[in-house]
Amino acid sequence: MSKAIFFSGFGIAHGKYGISNSEIEKHINIGFIGDFDANRVKNSDDYKSYIKNGGSKSPFDFFATEKMGFETRYHVVPFPPTKARYNHAQNSLDLGVASMKMALENSNIDPEDIDLWLAGCATPHEHAPGIAATIKCHFVGFENQAPAATINSACVGFNINLERAIDYFNNHAEAKHVAIVHTEVMSRLLTNEKSFVPHVTFADAAASVILTRDEVLSGQGISFVLNNEDMQMIDFLGADKHGDLYMNPTKVRIRATNNIVNTVNKLLEFTKWKMADIDMVVPHQTGNAIVKEAAKILNIPDNKLYQDVQYQYGNLSGASVPFGLALMHSEGKLLPNNKIVTAVCGLGGEYGGFTYEVPKLKQNKPKPIKPLKGKTALITGATGGLGSQISHNLAEKGCNLILQYNSNQAKAEQLKAELAKFDVEVTLIQANFESVSAIELIHNEVTEDIDFFVHASAITGNLLRASEVTPEEMKLADKVNFNNPMDLAVKLYNKIKDCVIFIGSVAEDAMFSGSSTYVSSKRKLHASAVSFANMANKKGIRTIYYMIGLLDKGMVDKLNKKQQVAAMNSIGQKSLLNTADVADRIVRSLYLPKVIGVKHSREGELIVRRDGF
Repeated sequence: MSKAIFFSGFGIAHGKYGISNSEIEKHINIGFIGDFDANRVKNSDDYKSYIKNGGSKSPFDFFATEKMGFETRYHVVPFPPTKARYNHAQNSLDLGVASMKMALENSNIDPEDIDLWLAGCATPHEHAPGIAATIKCHFVGFENQAPAATINSACVGFNINLERAIDYFNNHAEAKHVAIVHTEVMSRLLTNEKSFVPHVTFADAAASVILTRDEVLSGQGISFVLNNEDMQMIDFLGADKHGDLYMNPTKVRIRATNNIVNTVNKLLEFTKWKMADIDMVVPHQTGNAIVKEAAKILNIPDNKLYQDVQYQYGNLSGASVPFGLALMHSEGKLLPNNKIVTAVCGLGGEYGGFTYEVPKLKQNKPKPIKPLKGKTALITGATGGLGSQISHNLAEKGCNLILQYNSNQAKAEQLKAELAKFDVEVTLIQANFESVSAIELIHNEVTEDIDFFVHASAITGNLLRASEVTPEEMKLADKVNFNNPMDLAVKLYNKIKDCVIFIGSVAEDAMFSGSSTYVSSKRKLHASAVSFANMANKKGIRTIYYMIGLLDKGMVDKLNKKQQVAAMNSIGQKSLLNTADVADRIVRSLYLPKVIGVKHSREGELIVRRDGF
């Protein structure tokens, strides 16, 4: 056996809106996009021959598919791309995190074991910090000190980061794993673009890989990485200071074709491989005009030229090659000892590629990753819909649990039985928050320090206007939803080590009639949480007020359809939230700096997260 550097995990993500050629053609016909000459294509010999042989595509669809090589592309917004649509759309961070999550799961490597995080992006969601650091924050805890670095490079960004990763391995003998992500929202460059070519080609996606150095049974892994720059392309492809695309298609085609050819030839020279030895060439998915011409010059047969990404997903910039490798991996096409050559070219004249011989790996039994093993959490309202999901999620991550429930002992015992499979300690506490004695009871049961406290217990009260609610009902809601929970948090203050989460509600922001008792008590809890957070921060405890949109179970069952629609419209929530997904984000909030899918703000030392709106 020998050591090699190889891809141990792959992950991909793309925009959720599939854009067909017919959709683009429709907007050409109405004048949104210009410069396509349908008559020229219609009168061409190729199109006439195509129609004569039974083809039925329109001139545009024929040109986009058969000549350019694109059938579908995915954007984060519906077509056509307009600037306003990006305000609430997925961004490069969302796509990058999603692809990295898949890659880590695919590799079965604990994120805490990643030695270096690298990212490439030319369309970042924010200017700083670099997107690599922000993506890392979604997977590792506050104590993690592994470096993270971002490169502002588009088409060749992944290839440059691959070389940086190899250099890191060479300079750090102890390093075992490097995470690399490339993520782009290319469609955002098209909001003022009238030429049809980039609308046909550009797409939104991310691809991530986990690079591992370990012993292999055979295969070299990554054997050589090449990066160069063609200075003659510096002015012919890019985006200006306003984010608008500029491109000279003819010059780009000529130079890019030459650069791909030169890259492949140099890689074959360095590795001593012959074209006959190659199992697949994976070029940057730029389109047939470049890829097919380069393949023709290099004598690459069609069955060894990988273009599935181009046809099915579009030009993904620097994500194209890792996205293609991920698809090949998922389809069982990366077989041991297969030889792969890649070639990329793009903005600023950057070009390069790498060679990869798929290694044969030792068969190791996957180990379960338990990021919260040895931790302990107190959950109130544990038998409720959200509380039970939080409990399951924590237990799955290895966390010991102290579960408070109100009165349903049978339900509590059932929950405890369900959690037994996770091999964690589970303690049940029956305590009713309608009574002040519940505070002392819970405090006395919590004899050891706890890492986390999640307050998920609440009552909705009558769904009436304030003028229709009795003082007794208002006092009861305050006692259960505000006074007693906050008193409990203060009493447990010296036993809490890491994080406190108070579950808030969409009702605080959503303007709909009724539920005044619930809204009033939650707003009091919110205000008091600010003071608690200032106190807790002195001890290093994070305090989060977690406001949730309308869930698919719980309070929503008490609202009529009119109230549901009014509430969701007032906050811009499009659909009911899946309770299990929200529970997962709440649990991640306990130990990770960032969580995707929530809006994050601060009120003094209090972290406020809004989920679903």
